Amino acid sequence: MRLLFLVLFILFGTQAQGATLKEGKLFEKALKEGACSLNYFKELSRGELKEPFLNLFVWDCLEKRNYKLLSLAKEVKNPYSKVEVARALKELGKEEEALEILKEVFKSTNRLDEEITLIAGKRVKELFTPEILRVKAWRAAKNRQIDQALFYLDYLKEDPLITYLLAYTFLRAGKRETAKELFKESKNPSSYYFLVFISKSLPEKVFWYQKLLSQKGKERLKERATVYLLDYLFRRDFGLFRLALRETGKAGLTKLYLYYRDRYRVYTQGCKAEVANRAPQKWWKRACKGKGELPKGINFYSLLLNPPKSFPFNLKEGKKELKLKDEGLKYLYKKGYCQILSLIDKKTPQTALLMYLCGEYRKGIIFGAPFKNRLNKYPYLLFVLYPKPPIFKGDLISLAIARQESLFHKRALSRSGAIGLMQIMPKTGREIAIRLKEKNYKTERLFEPELNYRFGSYYIHKLLKRFKLFPLAAAAYNCGPLRVKRALKTFGKIKGKEDLILFTDVYLPFAETREYVKRTLVNLYYYSNLYGNGTEWKTFLKP
Repeated sequence: MRLLFLVLFILFGTQAQGATLKEGKLFEKALKEGACSLNYFKELSRGELKEPFLNLFVWDCLEKRNYKLLSLAKEVKNPYSKVEVARALKELGKEEEALEILKEVFKSTNRLDEEITLIAGKRVKELFTPEILRVKAWRAAKNRQIDQALFYLDYLKEDPLITYLLAYTFLRAGKRETAKELFKESKNPSSYYFLVFISKSLPEKVFWYQKLLSQKGKERLKERATVYLLDYLFRRDFGLFRLALRETGKAGLTKLYLYYRDRYRVYTQGCKAEVANRAPQKWWKRACKGKGELPKGINFYSLLLNPPKSFPFNLKEGKKELKLKDEGLKYLYKKGYCQILSLIDKKTPQTALLMYLCGEYRKGIIFGAPFKNRLNKYPYLLFVLYPKPPIFKGDLISLAIARQESLFHKRALSRSGAIGLMQIMPKTGREIAIRLKEKNYKTERLFEPELNYRFGSYYIHKLLKRFKLFPLAAAAYNCGPLRVKRALKTFGKIKGKEDLILFTDVYLPFAETREYVKRTLVNLYYYSNLYGNGTEWKTFLKP
């Protein structure tokens, strides 16, 4: 049962705050002796270890079949635990309370449908509301669980959103033409967003883009479609690009309009182009003419045009403070409960440090991110935000890449199929396996951290040898070496840092790649100062 408790936590997480020493000891006692006790409930269900305790309480009470106590844990957040609370409530004759909990969980996840429907019994139809089924169908389609999505949609035949949801489901199934026709039939304005992406004809893409811009609201969809379409047309048809750009301006998407307008101007006119006095265009001016405002802080532009004279953080103080101060967490950590502690979900500097100490680097970064602007107060977060998992040893280049690719998540799997720590595509993995003469290679082995690191390290260092400059190698890692080669052929030789700025922002084909280059360079700056001699990031910027 303890193992089951841990598995459930891994699937859905939990939430806890830093604990006092008293709470830490009491939690350990409940873990060892069994948490299903009214006294433990009174002491821990409102304290800082509330959520992990409630999960432990639920599963211990379930094992003991103590439904009366189990039903007290209504505030538990873990879906598996919530279902058991609903089961207990039904056993106690409180069907309405049980049904409300079942509806909540049924809507939030597709993993527990069988359990939920069994508990609901004769009232199962009350779960199958259009509001809930739309969410479940969308989630299933998004995860490419097509049969499951169609099952839910079968209950929505008369729903006004059925055509739109079917279109999305077929799109995720790879049936683009069928999806396209259904999106055209749909009366949902969001259909125009998808039609911009899946239409093959350039004029048709622009037509659907105009349709999308004419709708009220949908600002996020409009922005995403704008970035995609303007990048796409920029590479293929300047006439249609200018047309779409005018539509962007008319729609009030000012920031994107000015960026792509100025990108086009610099691409066609060079450094004599007039651009807006806003980031990043004002730094293009500086790169072109050597005059104007210098970028500040630590970012891609400042590292190239106005690098810090020295690392602005206190590393000695940071290393000194790499110890837990929260007494409850420290007690439980020293007792070796990392497997449970690593599942805490509360974002504080101390829980971020805890994740780091437990080897949960991805969670450490996520938990520490809200405090990145307070590194002077929490200098130890430097090491949490830029960790060095032992597998990477002194490979700063691969660290900078892996942090951006997966935040060191060993089981990462992207929408495009990239796998593992360094997000290697299956095709790339097969090619590298041949070059490295890896025996018994199978794609699923890319989930093995050591192999994934070896393959990713080989690939990025190979790209670095080919393109010489780290930002170019990073760009090739993200969008492919052929695209970077084509962009360089158009731009010409990169002679200095200024050229690197203009090449990155104006000539690299995708917004994702441009952002990737900027972030990985910042990563390398931090890693070279934390674990190197502070100059490694500069080495790869020499012309």
